[in-house]
Amino acid sequence: MSKISKERKITYYIGIGTGVVGFLLFISFFFSFVSSMRTFEPPSFLPPVIGIVLIIAGSFIASIGAHGAAGSGLVLDPEQAREDLKPFNEAKGGMINDVISNIDAIGNITKPQDQKEVIKVKCRECGALNDEDAKFCKSCGKEL
Repeated sequence: MSKISKERKITYYIGIGTGVVGFLLFISFFFSFVSSMRTFEPPSFLPPVIGIVLIIAGSFIASIGAHGAAGSGLVLDPEQAREDLKPFNEAKGGMINDVISNIDAIGNITKPQDQKEVIKVKCRECGALNDEDAKFCKSCGKEL
């Protein structure tokens, strides 16, 4: 299984950290707003704007770290994008294989081992399918 490079992990964590700092700056506006109501001074609107910019930049940087430059769409190189997304695709493939194997296991549990074979008889008059032990057609009523 492919491993994610150390540089991509560092980029991802830098992006997460940037987003957290931006969130804290954004939230700090509300605390400064409450404290400004006591002192009757208008709060500064610069920290929440900077916070929103940092949140957006942090999510972009984290996306590059998680998916690689090509996998995030920053670099338009399909071959590199496949390579960047390889760890995620292998993980998804493994999860899908686990689900499929569980479905097969459930199917074996719920399926009776000695199923009776079903045979149908076709009516000569109307062509309807009837059970093999039927004496008359369930559709037209003629004798089978």
